[in-house]
Amino acid sequence: MIRSISIAFASLALTACVSVLPEPKAPEGLYRFGAMTETYPVEAVVAVREPEASRLFGSRVIASEDSAGALRLVRGVEWTDNATRLMQVAMLDALDDSGAGVAVALEAGAGADYELVWRGEDFTLAGTQARCALEATLMRANTRKVVAQTRATATADAAASSNASRALALAEAGRACVAEVAGFVSEKAVAADPDA
Repeated sequence: MIRSISIAFASLALTACVSVLPEPKAPEGLYRFGAMTETYPVEAVVAVREPEASRLFGSRVIASEDSAGALRLVRGVEWTDNATRLMQVAMLDALDDSGAGVAVALEAGAGADYELVWRGEDFTLAGTQARCALEATLMRANTRKVVAQTRATATADAAASSNASRALALAEAGRACVAEVAGFVSEKAVAADPDA
């Protein structure tokens, strides 16, 4: 009897705990990068990794740096997917198949001549300015030898101070950064020598 009463009280206590937890707020808007306006041909098969980034820069949330240098989450706006995944997809779109090669996601497991390893250094807002900084390394897939490295940066100004406008500016800065890295890959990923 005492055991039954104890279980009933424990169940009641657990139910009370659940009811006081705040419900997560749905964002007012979900944003994506959109289509890449500029594309680059590749002459070899390039495996594109998802870029590495801190959880703050690489997740679905959007962060803004205040005048004191503190990063704060922007309320009401999020990415449709992790920012790093959006960058990977944008890179795959930016490297078109008009050349002799093609870009593939590393997860596809396809044989590749090159591998793009990249890292997000900054992907934040500062007021109405959006900032993106990426560091990229192009390696030979079979030997892991570094072919070349670059650093891409881009900024974009929001048309208004609303969070939605600022998110769109950050997407624009992200696309510009990805396009810069895509141009680098297009230039450096040369076709493999058939006699090698």
